[in-house]
Amino acid sequence: MEINDDLLSQIEQYSGLMFSKDEIASILELDPLQFEKCLDDPRADRAFKKGRLLRDAELRKAIFDLAANGSSPAQAFATKLIENAKMDDK
Repeated sequence: MEINDDLLSQIEQYSGLMFSKDEIASILELDPLQFEKCLDDPRADRAFKKGRLLRDAELRKAIFDLAANGSSPAQAFATKLIENAKMDDK
């Protein structure tokens, strides 16, 4: 299978929508094993991870925005995110 910019963009897009690897394979009309092999390519693996991380970043930003605006549940979750980040930094 040829890994081109269009495929990388689609992988990033669908992984960012939190589709599983099997679901992405189905959307792309690929055999799941073929898609797993595709992810062995560093570019495809990076695109998959980037999609997930960008979506996570959007969600975290929304949480911190809500926390700054006084949402108690968001503040509690933001505090956990901060604590986890500090633990990871050690």
